[in-house]
Amino acid sequence: MKGLAELKNKIVKVPHLNIFKIGTWVTMGLFATFLLVYIFVGNEMLNYYPLLILFAFGTPFISLMMSKATVKRAYNIRMIGEGGVSSEKEKLVVDTVTLLSQKLGLQKLPEIGVYPSNDINAFATGASKNSAMVAVSQGLLNSMNETEIIGVLAHEMSHVVNGDMLTSSILEGFVSAFGLIATLPFLMGGNNNRGRRAASSMATYYLVRNIANIFGKMVSSAYSRRREYGADKLAAEITDPSYMKSALVRLQEISEGRISLQDSDREFASFKITNNFSMGNLANLFASHPSLEKRIAAIERMENKEL
Repeated sequence: MKGLAELKNKIVKVPHLNIFKIGTWVTMGLFATFLLVYIFVGNEMLNYYPLLILFAFGTPFISLMMSKATVKRAYNIRMIGEGGVSSEKEKLVVDTVTLLSQKLGLQKLPEIGVYPSNDINAFATGASKNSAMVAVSQGLLNSMNETEIIGVLAHEMSHVVNGDMLTSSILEGFVSAFGLIATLPFLMGGNNNRGRRAASSMATYYLVRNIANIFGKMVSSAYSRRREYGADKLAAEITDPSYMKSALVRLQEISEGRISLQDSDREFASFKITNNFSMGNLANLFASHPSLEKRIAAIERMENKEL
């Protein structure tokens, strides 16, 4: 079994958040929403474009800024980062997050917590990589060995250093903006006959809104799955593929015996290392995580390349 001592002398190539890529993505999104307003809503609504963008991005960014406080209350998280450990495995969590923070060049150590749940999970949240929090469930500590816990924490620290919480909020803002643009013509009278006819039918409005929500959920879920593959890959690089594979195999073994989860376990599913709410086939389009089988296969391909 591999452990933390093996990683202390490992040289880690620190990834950097690609500001140019994010800037390009944001610029293209703003241009696309501006163009859609002009085409579908009308030239007169361009005067209100800044308010539309502010409204669309307001909720996701407020949620991002409040995410740590919200999650702490929702999960009754006990902070263990500064002398609060009460077991050897909690000490392992603190030592691992501390070591990885140093190797990844974080300016500030993430807050570290444990929450009382039998759910086998962990998550990272926070407005930026230097104001992040990493938390693990008591069920995870009870069910995993040192190698597996390190693999899980490396995955969560990958989310932190990649700025995944920020990019997810940006995407959520654009999805919200597109939804607003799609439904605005059905809420306003406008100067065209199409707008007046649509405004007369609330049934049409709700239909379009629901369709927009469905497509928005598909887009955000697809990005979330891609993000999970990226976090698995970086976790394997900063530790070793065997750590991440060991954690995923253990999660698979545990999930195969799981019958159901409490509703509260679903609330922050997209933040967690795994969720088991995908039902296969069409439902997978709305899953925030790829299947564990696919994630394990991706790590195995990394292992084969190293041989």
